[in-house]
Amino acid sequence: MDFVHDQLAERSKLRILTVIDTFSRFSPAVVPRFSFRAPDVIAVLDRVCGEVGYPASIRVDQGSEFISRDIDL
Repeated sequence: MDFVHDQLAERSKLRILTVIDTFSRFSPAVVPRFSFRAPDVIAVLDRVCGEVGYPASIRVDQGSEFISRDIDL
């Protein structure tokens, strides 16, 4: 799970949340938005877990994007 960043021609910054199964390379979620908050990420994860099941673990990079008590719970 990670964020990809991009910028539109009108200079609006776009963030894309990507969730990828590292074993099968299946991507159950690629969600673009202009801003993400912890409840937004949690909603995406709840939807993905409801559709494909709960993972044994979630791996993220060492960035600060996923530092949140809500996400840890």
